[in-house]
Amino acid sequence: MITSCLDGYNVCILSYGQSGSGKSYTMMGLKDNPGINIRSVTELLRLCKERENYTYMIKISVLEIYVESLIDLLSENRQTEVEIRGQGRSVTIPTLTQVEVKTEEDILNIMEMVGRNSHLHSNEANAESSCSHVLLFVTVECTDPVSGVSTRGVLTLCELAGSDRISKTQATGQRLTETAAINKSLMVLGQVFGALRSNSLHVPFRNSKLTHVLQPCLSGDAKMCVIVHVSPDVEDAAETLNTLTFGTSIRQITLGKPPQNRTQIKTTKAEK
Repeated sequence: MITSCLDGYNVCILSYGQSGSGKSYTMMGLKDNPGINIRSVTELLRLCKERENYTYMIKISVLEIYVESLIDLLSENRQTEVEIRGQGRSVTIPTLTQVEVKTEEDILNIMEMVGRNSHLHSNEANAESSCSHVLLFVTVECTDPVSGVSTRGVLTLCELAGSDRISKTQATGQRLTETAAINKSLMVLGQVFGALRSNSLHVPFRNSKLTHVLQPCLSGDAKMCVIVHVSPDVEDAAETLNTLTFGTSIRQITLGKPPQNRTQIKTTKAEK
């Protein structure tokens, strides 16, 4: 799926599950054992070096969805709020900061900034729980100088906030507001998956900022992978059952074959 980005396809990898079930470990990882975010961009850089006859540009943006606000985690003005614009299935966030990545060190610096700027709080369910959804957008532009063909692929890496009952987190005040916003957005995500599964004429993408941002990935324009996380603790059996039910339902969804984002940027020698 990562390689598909180099060929001009959009790809989305999404992590879902309750707090403490391993979503951050899967996506962010540790310094000595990096997660999917760092591994995927490192793999893209490696593949670009292998294809010496092509020119590549890789750019990264990071968006946080916190209580239905869109926050640019790579902005110089820390935690700058941005706006989403949509027309049909097309969704753009025009002011979102893009940072070019050329080395693995660039990736590590970006991940360190994301860790500093994102919202993390402790609750009864997890010592360091994310209070927001974090989406990493990796844009890969490739040009074949001989044929003049250009491709553009976007890899969306989404770490969802934990799906927890308010009674379990014992949240109050601002934490209660955060938990309620998270649960609402995850509920809408479930409704979107349900509408897609039943081939409904109306899919409620715009009912939350999360599903609105993910609309291109869920409309058949991307290859989609959902990683479901569960807790081995017997006390979490109810949450685990809900998560597995969610995973089972989305496995029944077929989005169809995504299109390749390919353009002819100049006339080839053969055409001349």
